[in-house]
Amino acid sequence: MSECIGKLPDTYRTVLLLRDIEGLDTDETAGLLGTSSGVVKTRLHRARQALRALLEPVLGPGEWCLEGPEV
Repeated sequence: MSECIGKLPDTYRTVLLLRDIEGLDTDETAGLLGTSSGVVKTRLHRARQALRALLEPVLGPGEWCLEGPEV
């Protein structure tokens, strides 16, 4: 999985790591990145979609879960 995360664009990877791995909330992530919470939510959604697309060929459909806490 970390190999697939490494393939994400920097903006997506950073948000994904801060929110889903480090456990920061949306406002904390936005503050660290100097952006709005709306941008964080959009980037996180897109990052999860991109990661899902990278993982499906490796793990198969439905073999993993990327759903994080509600935003």
